[in-house]
Amino acid sequence: MSNKSVKRGCRSAKRRRPDYRRNYSYGKKLGEAIHKALDQHYGRDSHFNTRSTHKRRSALFVRYCKRCGMNDARKIDREFILQFGAYIKARLNADYEWPDGDVDEQISVAYAHNAISTTNTIMRAFRGDDALKVSAREVLGVCRKSVRTKEIKADVVDAKYAVNVAIAAGFERGAALILLARAWGMRVRECILQDLDRMKCEIEVSGEAAILEGCKGGRKSKDRTIKANEFRMEALEFAIEVRPAGSRNLLSKTDTVKSFLKTEVNPCRQFLLLSGIPHFMELRAGFAQDIYEEVMGGPSPLKGPIRDTVMDRIAREEVSRQLGHNRVSVASSYVGGMRNAA
Repeated sequence: MSNKSVKRGCRSAKRRRPDYRRNYSYGKKLGEAIHKALDQHYGRDSHFNTRSTHKRRSALFVRYCKRCGMNDARKIDREFILQFGAYIKARLNADYEWPDGDVDEQISVAYAHNAISTTNTIMRAFRGDDALKVSAREVLGVCRKSVRTKEIKADVVDAKYAVNVAIAAGFERGAALILLARAWGMRVRECILQDLDRMKCEIEVSGEAAILEGCKGGRKSKDRTIKANEFRMEALEFAIEVRPAGSRNLLSKTDTVKSFLKTEVNPCRQFLLLSGIPHFMELRAGFAQDIYEEVMGGPSPLKGPIRDTVMDRIAREEVSRQLGHNRVSVASSYVGGMRNAA
């Protein structure tokens, strides 16, 4: 074989060599690379729901990239992100038709905002910075409005019925979580990881307890304190009674949050439905309404018109504080808005 043939063969082999740097070295396929990047960004042992949500939403961005011939995340620049934003904005008002005749259905404002948010997270996971981050409000030209209009279906009686059914089915810790969520307004992860002994000690000293463990975004603010009452003490004491021996929360030594969600939380969703409660978040909404009505001294906006706007503002601030939110406006997604003001 001549030297020329050898050289041609070497050059040919070099051209066929796969580019391991594609998608920032996370893999050849964009979809799979996004999943790996998100896992590394958040960590495989935490933020299960957040990662799952972003992975599910990323399918929209991946489909758009394929449509545009984009197969390497390294080539994505700000201009491409803005083009994606324009595509999402077009789907707000009507179905979007591609040149080949395929049609993408119209989407809601909330879904559009979520799509932009997930894209920002994906590029941050890939690059390690926010250089390509865009504002959903600026790109879409509309704000996300989340004001509840339907009455809350999670009163204490229904919650206790779901608890009894869960206990009868052998899911005592799942039942404890339902009670904690309804009585203390905690998110599912907060219920799982809350230090029950600490809460009890704080109540014995001051009559109230702070929600610290498992909070969204890792926030730990002692300002989020909630006064104990008979129902809240009942929920706390039951959780302490059914928790694994030697544990300060609902997890055993061999449990993880992920395994607890699969073995205890997910099976209890059917018990909520049987009692007329659509999902776990509704339990938190029920708590929020209790706080609002307690401060307001009257019904929530979902039940009747607002007659005192000053007290309404104070009640909303208290709801936001006890739910662990920084923005007062978030209360509207739980107790309703100002549209019924008298």
